[in-house]
Amino acid sequence: MGRIRAQDIDVQRKRLGRELGTIRKDWGGRLPIALCYPNSYAVGMCNLGFQSVYGLFNSARSFVCERVFAEPVLVGSRSAGRGDWTGDDRYQLESRSQAIGEPLSVESQRPLTDFAVVAFSLSFELDYFNVGDVLRRAGIPPMAADRTETDPIVIAGGPAASGNPEPVAPMLDAVIVGEVEPVMDGLQEVFLGGGDRWEQIDRLSRLPGVYVPARYAIGYEADGTISGVDRPDQQAALPVARLNARNVNDFQTMSTVLSPDIELGDMFLIEMTRGCARGCRFCLAGYTSLPVRHRNVDHLMDGIQHGMQLRKRVGLISAATSDHPHLEQLLQRMLEVGADVSLSSLRIDRITPFLVEALVRSRTRTITLAPEAGSQRMRDVINKRLTHDQIVHAAELAGRGGIPNVKLYFIVGLPGETDDDARELAALSGEILERTREHNRYARVAVNLSPHVPKAQTAFQWEAMADVETSTRRIKLVQRALGPRGIDVRFEAPAAQRVQAILARGDRRLAPVLLETQRLQQFEPNLRRHGLDAEFYLGSMEPNGIMPWSLVSTGVPEWYLKQEFGRARGLGGQDIPLLELPPKAAALVEAARGNGSVAPLTPSPLPGGEGAAA
Repeated sequence: MGRIRAQDIDVQRKRLGRELGTIRKDWGGRLPIALCYPNSYAVGMCNLGFQSVYGLFNSARSFVCERVFAEPVLVGSRSAGRGDWTGDDRYQLESRSQAIGEPLSVESQRPLTDFAVVAFSLSFELDYFNVGDVLRRAGIPPMAADRTETDPIVIAGGPAASGNPEPVAPMLDAVIVGEVEPVMDGLQEVFLGGGDRWEQIDRLSRLPGVYVPARYAIGYEADGTISGVDRPDQQAALPVARLNARNVNDFQTMSTVLSPDIELGDMFLIEMTRGCARGCRFCLAGYTSLPVRHRNVDHLMDGIQHGMQLRKRVGLISAATSDHPHLEQLLQRMLEVGADVSLSSLRIDRITPFLVEALVRSRTRTITLAPEAGSQRMRDVINKRLTHDQIVHAAELAGRGGIPNVKLYFIVGLPGETDDDARELAALSGEILERTREHNRYARVAVNLSPHVPKAQTAFQWEAMADVETSTRRIKLVQRALGPRGIDVRFEAPAAQRVQAILARGDRRLAPVLLETQRLQQFEPNLRRHGLDAEFYLGSMEPNGIMPWSLVSTGVPEWYLKQEFGRARGLGGQDIPLLELPPKAAALVEAARGNGSVAPLTPSPLPGGEGAAA
């Protein structure tokens, strides 16, 4: 256990003094929940999901919910290892050993052991390292099996946990798979219904969408693959199906607390759409957020007008913002009431002159586009249904409309990619610079490269990750081509992405390794000490086998993921393994075989989506 220090209390109180919207409730007669984001305050407070759950828990009269952050972080933050800024310029962390106090809540500066429930919001795999660290520093046994009646119940939710909770499953008493709104009534019944700790966990296991890892035993073959899953209680769901809110117009998902001490501190955030039916084969969010649900314009304007009392700039958040069927109507109404508009996740083929005009009127200086792949062949492989001309035209529209800066996002190391695809990526970026400078001689283009991480619950979940040398070579190829043209090329380190990939497809055997790891560089040596091989998690996986994440379901059937996996390999000219598929899906895979870089096939409907995968 750490220790409660005056300087730690002072930091939280200073934060409170600079926040707007903080919810402070009396603890009398209420069940206290610590909502923990396992990263820094600056990172966690920019997460709309974390903020919305904070507001949702506090909307329950019988709950009091306070925020806790993992400071100083172990790994998973850019600031990790060099000193986290915690709201006080004098409070610089020279080393973790000097800074390790007990984690405290922001609102009342209480330790985690004062709370009945500790709820982790897990958005990113690298934050898994901080889960056990936070619990250990709080004096709570990090492994669920070691907890006693006096310990809080530890639960988790969020995109990463919904996709594959297994690397941290032994640390958790329960996982909410999917969205929390549909299970709120059930959580209140469980936590307020009396009984000891074990009885409450048992009742949690019977709620739809709640996965209790202790109720499932995993068997392994000698080669490390899973031989089977044992359920002593045959009534326990297998898999546990993801929850989703039926009508997103029944509630708002928007900023609850605003702070000037975070990157998005000048902006009020509001979710306009849940889900994305585009069907990009690499995208965890696309497969785990279905079905697509749009909020209507009147409902959104109610939230926006509330937010404008706090901030003039309003950020519209969704997986594919420009897919909203009434986006232009919404933007027009926002401009009429004087809002400055910021849009996330603009779809390249939906950018219009009016949309660019709305951004310019809101003083936007940079537009972000995500072609993901530079060649048409690779865009077909990943199902990013965009042409070269559409991408260049979108950038040209931005330049002509008065936006001087273009930021491009690409993935390197995709399945089937070659060095020639990386060269086409560089050529496309260079052409975009030329076309934007036809309208503004000072226009700038920046390129961000991210090595591909195969994610659970996607069509690429069985693919091997490209090795560090291959990804590094392609990154350097792009840098050499674009550097002389004045295009800034930034990238995620392939070695760090390698760790993320292991966690994204990992199993329960990783939990003790996470607990022993203080820095990313220690992770793979610690794996070996536990008799585990990094390449087992990084290499190709048997598509007809049992995956660690097979205990949970996003609602997209496995046959569909196999179908898209097979089609992608066919379009990329790769071998297609034997796949157990229904006849129609098998025919689609066979039709893709050997197609190479021809025009993409007609998409098949995305289960739970809105229309076709595009």
